[in-house]
Amino acid sequence: MFKTGSMIAGILQNFWLPWLIFYILYVLIGKVSILIGLDNYLSDDIVLYSLQRIVLIISISSVIVFCFFRKGVFLNENHLIIARYTITPFNWKWWIKIDYSDIEKVNINYFDLSYIDYHFRMLILGGDRAYNVELTLKNGKKYYFSIEDQEEFCENLSQLIESKN
Repeated sequence: MFKTGSMIAGILQNFWLPWLIFYILYVLIGKVSILIGLDNYLSDDIVLYSLQRIVLIISISSVIVFCFFRKGVFLNENHLIIARYTITPFNWKWWIKIDYSDIEKVNINYFDLSYIDYHFRMLILGGDRAYNVELTLKNGKKYYFSIEDQEEFCENLSQLIESKN
């Protein structure tokens, strides 16, 4: 049930976020255009209709990518990729590429992330908040994500980090 709820939340987030950003920018640009005398151009219905169609295409494409692209953590030769195809308030990348040389440590986290002050910054929708992988970078940034076979993942990643260093 939690996994289905997170899938629905991801779809809603990916659909409505472009609309929210569009309307905020449209209002801000509209305010500025009044000051510089270009308000007639932005108030044109054809321009608004065209911009709304573009945002609709972006929203639908974003939902399709979220639903059908493979999500997860992938280990490559020189880096790992956290593919989530959605954004969080503090990380706007759909997928995050991390070089093994940038990783300080990887371990399993048993502490409930709901009780720390920055728990929404690094989480992926639908992850287990009390049993997850904690990835700490050398610059102090942390990523938390839930995957299957977390112990095996940590062992494999530790071996890859040691072999690259």
